[in-house]
Parts: sequence; C-alpha cells; structure tokens
Amino acid sequence: MTGPDRTPPLSRRAALRALAGAAALLGGGARALQPPAAGTPALKLIAHGSLASGQSFQNTTIGGLSGLAGDARTGLWYALSDDRSRHAPARCYVLRLPPFAAGQPLLPQWVDVITLLGPDGQPFPRHRVDPEALALRQDEATGATTLLWTSEGDLRARIPPALYESALDGRLLRELPLPPLLRQTGARGRGPRNNETLEALATTPDGRHAWAGMESALAQDAGGPGAPAGPCRITRFDLARGRADRQVAYLPEPLPFGMALPHGPAESGVAEVLVADEHRLWVLERAWTPATGVSARLYEADLRGASDTLGIDTLRPGRYRPTPKRLLLDLRASGLPHVDNFEAMAWGPPLPGGWTSPPSSAASHAALPPGAPPGRPAAGRW
Repeated sequence: MTGPDRTPPLSRRAALRALAGAAALLGGGARALQPPAAGTPALKLIAHGSLASGQSFQNTTIGGLSGLAGDARTGLWYALSDDRSRHAPARCYVLRLPPFAAGQPLLPQWVDVITLLGPDGQPFPRHRVDPEALALRQDEATGATTLLWTSEGDLRARIPPALYESALDGRLLRELPLPPLLRQTGARGRGPRNNETLEALATTPDGRHAWAGMESALAQDAGGPGAPAGPCRITRFDLARGRADRQVAYLPEPLPFGMALPHGPAESGVAEVLVADEHRLWVLERAWTPATGVSARLYEADLRGASDTLGIDTLRPGRYRPTPKRLLLDLRASGLPHVDNFEAMAWGPPLPGGWTSPPSSAASHAALPPGAPPGRPAAGRW
C-alpha cells in the first residue's frame, strides 16, 4: 500500500532505515514472548541504514521495496519492489547484508534482479500486478527454494488481488486460488477495497503453510464510514494442496497512534506478519493521519483464541472471535530515525543471544528453543 493517495510521498532514503526498524530489532530469546506480567519484550534497535535516492542496479531503479525475505541456507535476502512495472518490469532484488552489529550501518550488496514473469512467460504488462508481500518457500520433497508473493491487483480496473509462486529465475509456477470473498470485484459494498488487499505474507517454520493478510477490512466487514477499523482477514494456505484451509480476523487499533486532525483522513491496518510459532503471529500495524504521518506498532496475535472465518460471508461484531493480541513494541520507542513508511518484516540470521533464523525444513527445527520465535524481526521500506 503506497502512493500519494494513501501516504505522503516516500523517500527512497527510508530504505535501510526501515529495514533496520525491525531488521535491527533484537529480542532476548524466549523471554521476549512471555505474558505482560513477566515483563515487556526485550526488543531494541541494534543497527539501521539508508539509501540515497535514485540508485540503480542492472538497469532498474531501486525503490518501492515492499516485501523482504531471508534465506538462512545461503545468506541471501530477497526484496520485492512494489513498482507496478512502471519504471522497470515487476521484479525482486537479491542482496546480501552485513552482519547485524551494534553501530554498523546496514548497507546492502546488490547481487541480482529477478524479473517476475506472467503465465505467458513474459514480464507482466504495466499495471497488471502490484507486488506487495514476499516469503520464501523451501519444498520439503525437492529442497527447491521458490518465491511466494502477493499482488494487490487493481480493483478499479477489475484486476483482483493474487497470490503467486515463482521460481528463482522468475518463471511463474502457479497462482494459488484465493477464497472468493478476497477476489470479488465490481460489487457495490462487497469485497476488498482498492489498494487495501494482500499486504502481508509469511510462511510457517515447517514450510507447509503460508499466512496472507489483508491490509484492511472487506467492504461488507468494515461497518460503514466513520466506524472503527474493521477486521482484517488473515488466511492460511496449505501449500502442498494449493488452497486456503483456515482464516482468522484481526482487529487493528481503532484509531491511529497519535493525535488526528478533526476532519482529516485516518487509516490503520496490517502492513506485515511473521509466524512466531504454530499458535502465534507477529503483526505489524501501520497507521497514518495528516497530523502524525506514519506510525507503527508490533503486536503478537494468539491464533488459538480466534474463530475460523473462512466460511463467514460478513463479519458482524459478536458473531465471531477475533485474534487476541498484545503489544510487543511501539516503533516510536525503538530509537529508529524518522521513517516515511513501514512495509516489510523478515526473520534474520542467528544472533549471539540465541535467536536463530527459521528452519528451512521440518528436519532442521531442533535449533529452535522451546517457545521462542524462529529468529528476530527485520522490517523495512525502501
């Protein structure tokens, strides 16, 4: 979700700043996920960086990076550009980052550009896709790494959102079918709202599932103009079967995190998710008002207390159970310099404190301490 109609103009210098906004947020092992009575999560900023505007690589302008994923096996990072094929074909950047160390800037080494191809084997036409969220999938059977990525579509042009899987050479392997409610276009008062669709994506540590989150509520779930922020549907996909098998509703904070103008627009919603373990998601909420600009908070959502909303047409208050949640971090208190936007999170590499990257397959889960998240968050906006 970007653009002048949604947020203030975005400086590309915010790139590594926001990457470090949670890329450099470090936790104290399993203690970071204890209930509030046991103390607040030990998260702190350890590093950040920024990019000068207008940088290019392999005849593309670097910018609009909206999805982030790291491969623990190779040390490579993948960053999805949300450029709608305007400045270059839809693409994903491959990069390396230096070790995360206190006081050391996070400056990327660009490795490659992956051009994302459509069903015809050609680059996607201009404005056909709006790439937003990215996750890596390691196939248990073959060991192959692929890119899972979302497109917000263009509902004004009747192009629905989509969830794709592509090979590392950019070939489109498949489009996973979305639940019909998430794809509905052209129906007044129903379906997703333009530029507020599939903004978040994360795979489970065992690689069997992916969770894809809507940025805001469906029109029929929203409650009408002036109502508090409606429930965002977060859907789980069985990757082997290629279909959705569960969905939960997540309630963003009803008001942005700061003083709003009396008659100004105010938006809040889900920017990204991470899978902490089988029962918990870490959810990055982003809010914006003309008075406060962009602010963000990191929450933990407990999936065990939520209804399965996959078969519910309209989410009416009192007729479903949203995910319980608790605050982990207000990004304003992180020590991060001002950032224009927040778009992505990813688990990072091992740290001396014992946190580790997510396992690439079910066979490599032994490195995870019981109850601990499978890494530490890296978040960003280029």
